[in-house]
Amino acid sequence: MTNTDVVFNQYKQKFEFINSKNSIIFDFSVLLICCLSFGFSWIESILTSDSPHWGLMYVQALDLKRGLIPYKDTFTSYGIITNLIQSLSLTLFGERLISIGIATGIFYSLSLFLSYQIFLKFLPKYAAFFSTLLIFLLNAYITQPWSNYYCYTFFLLSIFMFFSKINKKNVFLSGLFLGLSLLCRYTSFQAILPPFILFFAYEIIFQKKTTKSRLVFFGLGFLFPTLLFLLFLFSNGLLYDFWIHNQIILLEAAKNEDGLTILNIFPDLFKSMFITFGNDIADSRIIFFTIIFCWSFITLFYLFNKLFLKKNLAQDEALVMEFCLVTLFGYLNGINSYDFFRLINGSSLGVGVIIYSVIQTSQRFGRKIKIIILLPLISICFIWASSLIFSASATSAAYVPWKLDILMGKGIISTEISIFKGKILSPKYHEFYREIYQHISKYQNSHYIINYTEDSVAMVINNLPKVQMTSWYIGLIEQAYPEERKKIQQIINTKKAVILSDEDLHLPGYKVIFSKPWLSGEVQWLGNRSWLGEQGSGRIHISVPEEEKI
Repeated sequence: MTNTDVVFNQYKQKFEFINSKNSIIFDFSVLLICCLSFGFSWIESILTSDSPHWGLMYVQALDLKRGLIPYKDTFTSYGIITNLIQSLSLTLFGERLISIGIATGIFYSLSLFLSYQIFLKFLPKYAAFFSTLLIFLLNAYITQPWSNYYCYTFFLLSIFMFFSKINKKNVFLSGLFLGLSLLCRYTSFQAILPPFILFFAYEIIFQKKTTKSRLVFFGLGFLFPTLLFLLFLFSNGLLYDFWIHNQIILLEAAKNEDGLTILNIFPDLFKSMFITFGNDIADSRIIFFTIIFCWSFITLFYLFNKLFLKKNLAQDEALVMEFCLVTLFGYLNGINSYDFFRLINGSSLGVGVIIYSVIQTSQRFGRKIKIIILLPLISICFIWASSLIFSASATSAAYVPWKLDILMGKGIISTEISIFKGKILSPKYHEFYREIYQHISKYQNSHYIINYTEDSVAMVINNLPKVQMTSWYIGLIEQAYPEERKKIQQIINTKKAVILSDEDLHLPGYKVIFSKPWLSGEVQWLGNRSWLGEQGSGRIHISVPEEEKI
């Protein structure tokens, strides 16, 4: 037996907070939480006005669905597996924006369920349920169809299989899911790989029970998807393109984060954690993650000290030590941008570490003191529940709270624009994109779309063929691929382009037929360009050839 066995085979300490004889109710309650989370994610997919982020991921998924080759014909921002899953969602649920939200919501709900299953390995059911409830109240639903949600779900699957019954299949699957996690988001390697290296190091050095076959099967599982991906790149001559694409992503991140370098990564991370909270809203939710970091660090220090003094830990202590490592390394997901959704999809297992510590400490006290200890946690539940949905103002978990009037009758269901199918839009948002759609639709069958803005929805709204790899303009792409720049220039010169830009480009032979500001409070992010370090709301311009008589 190693610490990877289910702890409760030997760890039978009775916790006396509540009577949990009929503990199956906690299993059903967690399933209800997962269903609620998925339902909320679906609603967010229906209501969101986040055109740049949702449009970016949608176009990449659409490109794969239509047979474009990644890294050759289309740009892959974060991870090939994320794009493949979202591409599948377009096949299953239709070519519309909410489809990728449905897929992301499924994965986030699954991550809640997996968190509960992992908590059960060192907590009683009621405490595992309460930890899962806290995560749900921290972040009930997805805010963007981002790669973090997919990466973290596969990471949790890897952890769950690693700490399940030891056999070759489970170890292989653990490595396999870790490989899939990495392929969902390449820049997650610094957060997801070191914990497993330290897991094995602990077993080899202190338990002396890790076998070579365990290491081999874990390695084979990890290498299986990663080598298949490398084989795909090699066979299609895309290794260099893969390198270039990821270099562009890193350079763009450094540019947007005021010069991110290896020297300022950790100072900036700690500054975000304790002072500025990154670009996020400094509310109780994101502050709680600062508490999780400190708590996990102190717990890890205590357990390390005990380990080196006694040369051994109890099974539950070993698990908690390892989940402290997972939690702390999870904060490295926020090195380029300290956003709440990155923390919830990297360090939320730290909630269970806090609950474990509270329970262990409470064993020294009577029942009344235990209840007093619980009161702060219960209070924070009510605080977070009050702003879970339809919050009066933005929270770190929901940048744009739902508008009840839009959901309950004042919203518009578009029947004209196919990618908006199933969405409920605010009247101003709908009118803004309806005008863009109508202006571009005149050139539906004869022109290409070229986008020099960050608005991916405007680019794809009419389904015009695109020239660029990306759905929005990245200057570094043109520098790396001069042939793309030449192709774009050729299409512009032959008067076959519909051009989207955030200023009048004054191109010879072209005229602006539409110019309108992205509406502040309606078109999320673009309506307020402070996230790009700019003032004002900016405008979108549509330029077309002058001589066209449509």
